[in-house]
Order: sequence, then structure tokens, then C-alpha cells
Amino acid sequence: MFSEEHIRRLAVYYLACIIAVSAWMLWYGLTFFQTAPVFIFNKPDISGNLLWLFGIHKLLLHIDIFRLCLDVIYFLLPFFIVLSVRKNWKIAPLLALCTSLFVMVYAYLISVTGFVSIEVFTAQMFFPLLFTSSGIRGKYYRLHILRLIFLLIFFSTAIWKIRAGGVFNIEQLSGILLRQHAGILIEPSPTWFTHFLLYLIQHEYLSYSLYFFTVLLEFVFVIGFFTRRYDKVLILLFCVFIVFDYFLMEINYFFWLPFLGCLYFSKYDEPELEIKTKTVAN
Repeated sequence: MFSEEHIRRLAVYYLACIIAVSAWMLWYGLTFFQTAPVFIFNKPDISGNLLWLFGIHKLLLHIDIFRLCLDVIYFLLPFFIVLSVRKNWKIAPLLALCTSLFVMVYAYLISVTGFVSIEVFTAQMFFPLLFTSSGIRGKYYRLHILRLIFLLIFFSTAIWKIRAGGVFNIEQLSGILLRQHAGILIEPSPTWFTHFLLYLIQHEYLSYSLYFFTVLLEFVFVIGFFTRRYDKVLILLFCVFIVFDYFLMEINYFFWLPFLGCLYFSKYDEPELEIKTKTVAN
């Protein structure tokens, strides 16, 4: 059965994922303090624009200590979540909720001041909600809700590619690679990766095969809506996807690794199931 021990393991796994992606952000200088943004891409987003009413954009652009505080809070909150979960503090649900809301704001600010999309932070925005329940049954249901959200994201991505017609266009991936890596392709000193990209761009049927495989891989996640039996296979497929996507497209989906914890621990039964069975047997 699903238990508090599994929750503690999930918390540690979540923290390990956050440490890994945070190290990546620091290495590439993607934090607010490192980038020191000087402009904001204002988006047609009412919820996001509400932030400007509080003058956050002015603080973000002009005050160094404010940017540093945002980064420090972003990096420290997961540690406090894990500590509160493992120590079984009563403040854990409130802390988890605050973490989720803060990451939503942080991710939005990152997306409007740089080139990192807010979708990258999806797992970090939603996964802390797993710990917002004080009871084990509530955490169990939240885990499965997060699992379904993850499956829906991947399956809907495949549906979108089919609806948009990309899967019916032989030149789709060749065009994507040409646009995605335009800066690399025009460099005067080409590398092996440049030659590899040019080979895929010029051989459209080969690149389309990779694109079709990706769509098929994403579509396969629909099986998770009907059974949990193949969740370990879906974990493997997702790992293949993020490695392949990072290598070929240089898009980092390692931020989504916390979701794999939901797939792994979904095999356990509802906490009260065994209790009900014993009662009937007696």
C-alpha cells in the first residue's frame, strides 16, 4: 500500500531533481542575479500582468538584492519542503502550497525576461502540490492527479502535432532544425554537430522518420489513462525522449523528471484498501 514512507522517498527524489536542474541553471547563468535582465516581454496574459500592478517588474529590473532574494528563495524552498515532510511538521502543507505559487511567479518572470519558456517549470510548479495534504489518502490522490496531468501533457502534444498537420509534412523536422539551429549552421568553423544537422536537414525522409517516431512515442502515453501496468515502460520512453530532445533540439526537459516519481509510485494501492480487506475477512 501507499504509505508515508513513499512520500518521504518522493520528497527526497524531488529534491534531487531540483538540485540537478538548479545546478544546470547556475552553470549556464540563467538565474536572475546572473542575467540581470534589462527588459521585459509583456505577454497578453491577464494573470501575469496582475504582477505589474505591484511593481515587481521595476524591482526586478533595477534592484540587485531583489533579484538575489528571488533566486535564493527559489533554491531554498525545496529543501524546506523535504525537511518539513520528513519531520512531519504541520506547516508542511502550507509550505508546499507557497512553494508552488512562488515557482509559478518565478517561472513567469523568467519567461518574460529571457528565452526560457514557462512550460519548462511545469513539474516544479505542480509537484509541490503533492505535499499539500496532511493525510496519506489525500497525498495518494494528488499523486495520481499529477500523474494524469503529466500523461495529458504528452498525449495532447502528439494530438496537437497531428491536428497542426506536422505529422503529414515530410519536411517538418528539417524545417524545425533549420530554424532552431540557424545560429550554429552559419558559424564559420563547423563542428561534427553542424555536419550532423546539415545531414538531417538535407535528408528529409530520415529526419521525418525521427519526427514520426517522436509523435508515436508521445501518443503511446495514452495507455497510461487506462492502466498503470506499463508505467515503468513510460518512464523509459520519457527518458529516451528528453535525452533525444536535448541532444537534437537543445531543449532541456530534465526539469520534468519529478513527474517520473508519480509514475513509479503509482503501482501502490490506495492506503485504506488493505484495511477494508481485513475488515471483511474478519
